[in-house]
Amino acid sequence: MENSSPSQSVIKQTAKNNIKSQFWILKSVCNLWIVAIEDQAIRDFIIKWISEIGAWAIVVWTDENYDIANITSVPKLNHNNLVWFDFFIYDNNHTWVDVVKYMTAWIVPIMPEKNTYSWILKDFNPMKFEWNWFFWKSNSMYCIFEKLISYLENIKFPEDKRILIKNVSSTF
Repeated sequence: MENSSPSQSVIKQTAKNNIKSQFWILKSVCNLWIVAIEDQAIRDFIIKWISEIGAWAIVVWTDENYDIANITSVPKLNHNNLVWFDFFIYDNNHTWVDVVKYMTAWIVPIMPEKNTYSWILKDFNPMKFEWNWFFWKSNSMYCIFEKLISYLENIKFPEDKRILIKNVSSTF
């Protein structure tokens, strides 16, 4: 029997179009990110480069005013709006980040290798279409940025992106 509900990609694209008009985001921006990194030096490095590559991000749990293109911040993120986003960068320091809710909203995690969910999350392997996240081993801003680039490289390929999202959404 055919599933009559809209596909994940249709729901996500509709939601992204809504947020783009709400926050005046250019239609050409493909990826919407959540940044939940406590260390300010690392956070500033990551968001600078997110802006430089033309992506758009919301930095959560801060009311810091960023004067950087494509970057905004909010002190609280409404969980109903999670479907807007493609992935989140999370450093395990924000106890209010609900990784399960994020992943069930089809948001790909980029997190430290050592975390509460290490037993069920594995680094995505595009050669085998396996696993469901991107992890960094060292808390270095360069290691974190390398995983961001790895994610962006993988989602350029429609089949990699589809399998990754399917793996993420079926984890929990």
